[in-house]
Amino acid sequence: MAATTNKELPVIRKGETGGAVKLLQNILIALDYLDSDSRTGNFQEQTDEAVRNFQEENNLTVDGIVGPKTWDLLGGVLWD
Repeated sequence: MAATTNKELPVIRKGETGGAVKLLQNILIALDYLDSDSRTGNFQEQTDEAVRNFQEENNLTVDGIVGPKTWDLLGGVLWD
């Protein structure tokens, strides 16, 4: 059975910390939206800006919140 992104990855936003934030930062680094020295596990200004840039370039709502649609596109862009 295939894993579904929106059931396993939490909605995250600026100010949050933890594994999901590190995963997000690793993906953003792999896609060249974030510098590798920004992998902190803390969702701060640089991560927020990277998320907003990704959202804008992928015709998503630009809110800096990583929810199911943003996670799905991040994963899709990464694995395609």
